[in-house]
Parts: sequence; structure tokens; C-alpha cells
Amino acid sequence: GRAVHSGHLGAPTPPMAKAQGKAASAAARRRGRRPSARAAAASTGAGSKRKAVPPGDGPEGRAMQRSAPKVQRAEQTQGITDNPLQLGDHIVALALSEFVPLKPGTVRALMRRWAKPILKAPIPGLAGRRWPSKDMLSAAKRTVLRFYAKEKALGDQSDVVKAFYLASGELRLRFDWDLAMGRVSRARFDKHQEIDLWDECLAMSSGDTNALSEIYVCGTKKVTLRALTSLLCHEGLHNLARRTRQGNSFMSEDLEHMAMALLGDPQLVDNAGGEAQ
Repeated sequence: GRAVHSGHLGAPTPPMAKAQGKAASAAARRRGRRPSARAAAASTGAGSKRKAVPPGDGPEGRAMQRSAPKVQRAEQTQGITDNPLQLGDHIVALALSEFVPLKPGTVRALMRRWAKPILKAPIPGLAGRRWPSKDMLSAAKRTVLRFYAKEKALGDQSDVVKAFYLASGELRLRFDWDLAMGRVSRARFDKHQEIDLWDECLAMSSGDTNALSEIYVCGTKKVTLRALTSLLCHEGLHNLARRTRQGNSFMSEDLEHMAMALLGDPQLVDNAGGEAQ
């Protein structure tokens, strides 16, 4: 099957969407408010989109590969790319605490410590939105590559590395920074909807396998340079961390997005029905 990461500015992947919906509802109840329709939808996993995870090499894996659809998608509310809402850090921390062995307060403290401004950006941005250009993409690439080089030099002290270890629960991971840098360097715009319709996300990683996936960015919707840089950084972090134990070395998109959420990556939902606090 074709490996497709859902891309930045899609709804959270199913487990996180459900947990975030529950967290938002709980926060609303504590404030004496009725949970919003958006929170209720998130708690059931509505509005999610998934990646087709490559099956293993054994007989079961080959059978799954033959029967797998080319692209796995779930329905999603239209317009999220034009009017997204960023969930508050306290809601994200509550959701993440269901998947990592830490209390919500500890998760939120780590999120504050590990937050990366390059990721924690308004998407698609407010003031300064413009049609994406070759110069914008080149500038975004330079910024992301500098960030990756700095994190690579930190080794195990990198907050990115720490976030992936916490999200995955793995004892050993290897980080292919050179592969990530290469994918970022080759990223290109899709201005003719050859890769996607771009009604659910603004960037994605797509390819016949995870190892062969490349980064594509919507070239037909206005964004700020800061947002474009965040999009590119997000996509480059997919397939960065690999397991070293026997089996499929690639991590699921759910785990990758949890790691990115720990780093401040925006968790975005459709903005119908008001603001999530």
C-alpha cells in the first residue's frame, strides 16, 4: 500500500483525537461549561485521517499489503485548512497523559521545557499570509535544516530525541537526521493537485513506502513564512526515529504525532463552534 502521512493541519490521529476530545470535555465540565460539539466529535475519533503503515515482510504482512487500499482516509470536516483552531496546551497534556506514564502536570511541564518555536507556530498564520513562492520554500528549508543540524549535534541531549523516546516507550531508537535533511531539501510544492486536493492538510509525506516518501506542500493556499517553516519541519520529523529491534522499524503516525505534540507542534481541529481553551 502507498504510505501517506496525514500531514500538518489535519485533525489529530484517532487515539489522540479521542483523548483530546475527552480532555476538552473534562476541562469544560470543570469550568462549568457544556462540552462543545467539536469536543464531542473528537472524543469519538471523528475528523481523523490515518497513514497507511507498511506491513511486515512475513506471509501475514504480504497478505495485508495485497488487500490494503492505496490510501487510507477517513472523512473530515471541510475547511480546516482555512479556519483551524489550535487546542490549548493543557488539553493536549491531558490527552498525552493517557499514553505516556506521566501525570498531566508533568507532561505540561515537559511541553513547556521542550517547546520548539519552529514548530509552535500559528497555522496557516494570520498577518503576513501570502501565496507560497519558491523563495519562501527556500527560506523555510534553510531554517529547518539549521534546526535539524543543531538537534543532531546534541545527540541524546536533543529534546526531539527525548520526545520520541517518551512517546514511543522504546528502549533504543536510531535517528536518521541525514535522511530527514534530504527529504526537507527535496520538498516541493503541489500547485496542480497532483498529490492531494489539499482540503484536509497543507503538507504531507507521500510515497510507495515510508523509506521512499517525499514531502509535498500545498502550493495554492496562502500561508506565512513561519507557518510554512513549521509545516516543513513537521513533515521532516516523520520517519526520523526508527526502532532497532526486530520487526517493522518505522513508528506509527500516532506515536510520531505524540512526540511532535510534546515539542509544541500545534494540535489543530476545525474551528466550527467557538474556541477551545
